[in-house]
Amino acid sequence: MSDAPAPPRSADAVPSGRSYGPLGRPYEYKHVEAPPRPGPKTAYGFVLGPKCRMRWARWYHEMANGDELSTLPPDEVEHILDSAEMASRDMLPGLIYSEFPNLPRLRNRLLPVKGEIVPEFFVFVLRDDATWQGMNAPLRPEDVEAVRRRLGVGKQEPNWYRIDGNAW
Repeated sequence: MSDAPAPPRSADAVPSGRSYGPLGRPYEYKHVEAPPRPGPKTAYGFVLGPKCRMRWARWYHEMANGDELSTLPPDEVEHILDSAEMASRDMLPGLIYSEFPNLPRLRNRLLPVKGEIVPEFFVFVLRDDATWQGMNAPLRPEDVEAVRRRLGVGKQEPNWYRIDGNAW
């Protein structure tokens, strides 16, 4: 017999699931009902039409793929830019919010304007009517002007627009 301690058995090395955890017993699952977050009916911001969104789609695609579009036939370029437009629609609010940190982070997306089966116009959201905080979000005029210039919407002023309720 040796004086060396016996190697730990696997049952000794890892505590069982029943004795492990901060409560000393298994957690009990309890379903919690959470009210859904209300969706906005109107949004305050700048409207981005098809030309503006295609300009951003081209920028987005060229940023990722260089000068690839100049080597492709026009019909293929149109197909690629349609796909890039959907991706740039998701990317654009985050880009603008990162450039302008004073903008309130209420909705990190573009919302479609109501009245079209296939949305042609989208609102870059600065405020919305879903919550009291969204209605009264603080906006500095110099930030709104800088966003207008960065989005490239010309002399357009932000306004309230009805949005598609199915955008959720």
